[in-house]
Amino acid sequence: MEFSSFFKLCSIISPQVQVNDEMSRHRTGKDSVIVEIMLHFLLRWLGGGSYLDLRLSAGISKAALYNYMYKYMDAILDSEALAHKFMSTTKELDIAAQGLESLSSHGAIKGCVPCLNGFLCAFNK
Repeated sequence: MEFSSFFKLCSIISPQVQVNDEMSRHRTGKDSVIVEIMLHFLLRWLGGGSYLDLRLSAGISKAALYNYMYKYMDAILDSEALAHKFMSTTKELDIAAQGLESLSSHGAIKGCVPCLNGFLCAFNK
């Protein structure tokens, strides 16, 4: 993931995952874990990283780490800005088909739109 993409994702999910720093400090005696660190942990964990080194790096319990992980995943999945927008008009389908045609070798794929599962759906104008 590019650096700029990471911070864009942080800014999108930040309102849903922010914690009250004062209450966190009062409850745990430590500063709260910042959004960038927890998102980094989530991406590393989803990529196969062990929760053991992640929780030790953050200095939090196993339960707290998993609580954060699922909170962040829910924020990403619930985000309107990150939701996939399905094509609904003929004009949108035409634009998608032209885009796919421009990506294909010598315009070999004509009249098809890409789908989420990789299936190419042909349509007639």
